[in-house]
Formats: sequence, C-alpha cells, structure tokens
Amino acid sequence: MKLLINAKIFPFIHSKSILIKNNIIKFIGDLDDINISSKLLDIIDCNNNSVLPGFIDSHMHLFESISNLESIDLSEKQFTNLEDIRMYFKNFADQKSDKILKFHGFEHRNINQNINIKFFDNLNIYRPIIIKHRTGHLIFTNNKTLSFFGFDKNEIEKYSNEYPINSKEIHKKIYKSTTHHNFDKNIRLYNSRLLKYGYTTLVEAGAMNDVGKFKTIQKYINNKIIDQNICYMPGSEEIKNFSEIKNNRNLYLGPTKFLLEEKYDFNKVKYILRKYLESYNNDAAFHAIDSETIHKIIFNLYEENKDILKNRIIRIEHATEFIPEFYKNYNKENLHLIFNPNFIYDHGDFYLNNQDDFDIKNIFNMYESYKYGFNFGIGTDSPFGNNNPFLLIFSAITRSTKNGENLPGKGQINLKEIIKAFTINNAKSIKKEREIGSIKIGKNADLIILNKNLSKLKNHNEILEVKVIHTIINGESKYRLN
Repeated sequence: MKLLINAKIFPFIHSKSILIKNNIIKFIGDLDDINISSKLLDIIDCNNNSVLPGFIDSHMHLFESISNLESIDLSEKQFTNLEDIRMYFKNFADQKSDKILKFHGFEHRNINQNINIKFFDNLNIYRPIIIKHRTGHLIFTNNKTLSFFGFDKNEIEKYSNEYPINSKEIHKKIYKSTTHHNFDKNIRLYNSRLLKYGYTTLVEAGAMNDVGKFKTIQKYINNKIIDQNICYMPGSEEIKNFSEIKNNRNLYLGPTKFLLEEKYDFNKVKYILRKYLESYNNDAAFHAIDSETIHKIIFNLYEENKDILKNRIIRIEHATEFIPEFYKNYNKENLHLIFNPNFIYDHGDFYLNNQDDFDIKNIFNMYESYKYGFNFGIGTDSPFGNNNPFLLIFSAITRSTKNGENLPGKGQINLKEIIKAFTINNAKSIKKEREIGSIKIGKNADLIILNKNLSKLKNHNEILEVKVIHTIINGESKYRLN
C-alpha cells in the first residue's frame, strides 16, 4: 500500500492524505484517520506541493513519436527559397546507404517557388529520403525513395503529379520501415520521457490504426515496455476488423478515427458516415482543422443524421478554427473538442505571418468554448507538437508563441480549467471518467506529484518551472525525479 501525505489536491488548498491499495484510491482525508501500521505502507511525502490526476494525452501518435527519435528535426529551420533547401541538404549529398534518411518538422509554405519531385531528385541524395511536413500529413521525397518502397512506374508518376505527397499508401510504407532497427530501444526512451512529463493515459489517434498495430502495442504493454494505459482509436477503414478485439484496463478501443482526404468529395463522405452510423455503435472522431470542414461534419451529424446518431460521443480532433459562438446551439450535444494549444507556441508565429489564411482570434478558442459550455480536452498531437505539458498549459493561458509574440484571442482561460481539460475532460471524451481523470475514492490510482504548489504561483511564467517529481500509474511508482 502507498500513502501520500501532505498532498495538495489541486485546486484545493488544504493538505490531505491519499491511501492507495490494489491500484485503487481507498481513502482521502486526514492522516489521523488512517489506522494502519506504517510498516505496511510506502509513505510518500508530497511536501505540500500539488498532486494532480495523471495527464491524459487525448491525441497523439505513439509509433511516429518513437520513430522521430531517429529523425532530424527541421522545425527550427527557416527555408524561404529553394536555394535555402539546396544548401541545407548539400550536407547529405553523395552518401551511399540503404538506411532511410528521415526528417520531420519541414515547412514549405514560406517559399513562393514551385517545389516538385524533380527538385529533390537533383539534390544528389542517393539514400532513401523521407521529409515530413510539420503537420505529418505531407511527404517530400524523390523518385529513388518511391522505387525503394516498391511503388511501380504508374504510382510514381501519380505521386510526382500530386506533390507534395499525401497518400495513405506511402504512410503505411513508412510505418513498416520504422518498426525495426532501434525501435525497442527508442520505445523505452520515449516511455521514460512520457513518465517524466506525467502522462498516465495516451489516446493513439492514427487514422490508419489497424489490428496489427493494436497487437504490437499490446505486446509492449504486456512486456512492461510501455507503462501508460492506452486508448486505441481504430481507423475508419479498419473498424470492420476489430470485432474480436477484447478491451482490458491497460489497452482498450476508443472512438473510430476518420480522416478526410485533402480534396474530399463531401457527398462521398456523407455516404460513408451514414453507412458507418447505421452499421456500428462506436463513437467517432474526426480530423477537422478548418472552419469549413468542421461545419460540414457538425451539420451532417446533428442535422442530417440525428435520427441514427443517438448519444454517441463525437470528437472534433484539433478543432483549430472552431467558432464556439457560431455553434453554441450544439453545446448540449455529446460533442467533444480536442484542442492542441501547444501549436500556439510551436506554430503561432506562422499563424501571425499568414493572417489572411486563418481566423486568428478563434484559433484554439478555449476561452469561449468554456464560456458557452462545450466539452473540450487537450491533445499534444505528438510528435507534431511539443508534448511538454507545462509548456502546453502556459501556451493555452497566455497564447504566447515561440518568438515571444502573443496570438490575439477572445479571452483568457484559467489554470483550473486547463488542468481539467488535460485530465477529467479528456477522460470523458473516451468514456473513462468513472475510472481516471480525477482524484476520488474508488478511482484508479493514476497520480502525479509536482515540485510546486500550483495555487501559489505568482505569475504565468512560473508554470514553465513546474516539474513532475513522481508519477504513479495503476498504483505503481513509475518515475521519481533523481
């Protein structure tokens, strides 16, 4: 049994003791009321610092995050013309190897020149090369790499004419190429990073999530290589294969993930959604960034398919340009917005420099989402966003960008509501609020102890000084600082 003493359960100001037995929170109250021999207890002194439910990352990509540990980060590189790209990749020319050269975080939209596959062919890079856009959806590569992955001449010609490439097939090839070499070592490294940040539950949100990937994750959990509990979203094209999959406490199915193609035919999408709603009772999650796509999905579901929608959870993933005031009549529906406020820090300067393309004040508008009573949670979209939880919380409150600018907004969300979004709200969006997301008797013992009392922070900058000093998952200590 574990006993946490001098614990400030945020946002409450009085210290409590928390007794954990058999992975469950058994008691919360005064230390004097616990009549158990100290010899039977692992006593953890929280030193009157804040104790929170474990963070729930409600939208992330586990295997891509692990793969990126062996990928070169381009997010800090400012490419303004083709010559900038040519000069940077000159460092990798003439290398001869079959090992894939991987990059991520690339941004090409600041370049007012045509970037095509021939440009990358002419860089004299002989190794297979994959350059992922900062969003993770677009791929830049060359003909040699497409041949290396086994695409035929017709497919290569097709991708050459649709550049950059946004194809599920090439993403499947990349995924298969990442799950070998140093993958086991890197998954342990990434697991340690997640524990250090206090993540106790992850929502794996890949649009192509299939049964094979589910079973691979299951193997890593069973072998105690992954410590977090995982909610796994089946891909919409794979959901038919999950009928025999059994849930357990550590790994369970979540909403079905839908990803609309970049140039989607919404009449086709409407047919697919209707057929899905008629065939399955599972909840649904939709990748929706721009206001037009968000509107089409919400209107289709709550107006055109209300008769078969029932009360299933509908998640809008990212919800970047969701306008709360416009949709306020839907705030009583089982609609959950999953925001990525870390993008304000990571990409806020890009939004500011391209204001003609974005509704700046409504980007990740958590303030009015709270004001109008919407369910909203938080996902990091790791590896495409920084997954430091305290940087994310800081960005959500201050709307500060990497360069120290501030993204205009409709108002300021408070610390209490952001913590709720990161914990209990996220739990609700995957139907796990009875088990995780808050510190209550009878719930799973997923807890984190911080190095500070959040109620005594003097300014928002102090959020960046907060660290997790202890992570407990299912009642077991998985991480202690130092």
